[in-house]
Amino acid sequence: METAPLHLVIRFSDTMFEVGDVISLHNQIVDEHGAVWFGKLGGTLSLSRIEMLNKQIAQKIPTYIYLVKGNRKKSTPYKAGIVAVSRDFPKKEKALIPPYYAEKKLLKFMNAWVKIGHIEQVEMADLKNLKTINSIFPLEETLTRSQSGYFLVHESKSIF
Repeated sequence: METAPLHLVIRFSDTMFEVGDVISLHNQIVDEHGAVWFGKLGGTLSLSRIEMLNKQIAQKIPTYIYLVKGNRKKSTPYKAGIVAVSRDFPKKEKALIPPYYAEKKLLKFMNAWVKIGHIEQVEMADLKNLKTINSIFPLEETLTRSQSGYFLVHESKSIF
């Protein structure tokens, strides 16, 4: 049986560190360099999950990050293709990190890095077939029930 590709969902905030429009700041780097590193605060991804995502990418399986802004009642989702995932600070690609990470002294708080392409806004309905790998609930419900900062998800085909 073929397993469904895994994708990553990360919550983020524009207001937490007063950095401005996080999506625009990242897309400016993508426009200039073709990719950007998105830093993940808080709990990190396990090495096995990072390995699974990177293996998919190496096999040319489309792998996405869904960035979810807002509170648990009202969320705005975005989507981008993942190029690579790492726990390590991407020292050799500092130009691909938006300047606000250093300006706001956030680099030391980033526990994972996701290299991505252009970020586009999507609708919550676009996430309706995504399920977290550790939950029986659809992603949208998991986002309202859980305080976790990230989720690994897969597409779940509806039986209805």
